[in-house]
Amino acid sequence: MPGKIVRWSRAAAAAVGVTVVLAPVHAVAVLAFLFASGRYDSSGRGGPFRSCTADSVSCEGPHVPVMAGCALVVLGGLLLAGWAGRRAARP
Repeated sequence: MPGKIVRWSRAAAAAVGVTVVLAPVHAVAVLAFLFASGRYDSSGRGGPFRSCTADSVSCEGPHVPVMAGCALVVLGGLLLAGWAGRRAARP
């Protein structure tokens, strides 16, 4: 019984450690996802992140490939944390 507790503790510590190390990567990916999912005025007037309005000349977005890439980065980090936990729980 104590061996199981030690293995589960190691697994949890490994998964949490990988998650903490990858937290900045996840934060950047989520922020990039939010920027990629919006529609922006690409005419150059009003700054780089001006929202599309009725008087906008040209609009761009959402950028679906960037959104998919960001989602894959976050999913990959979660899978890596799970793999590290399973690997640490081996006897």
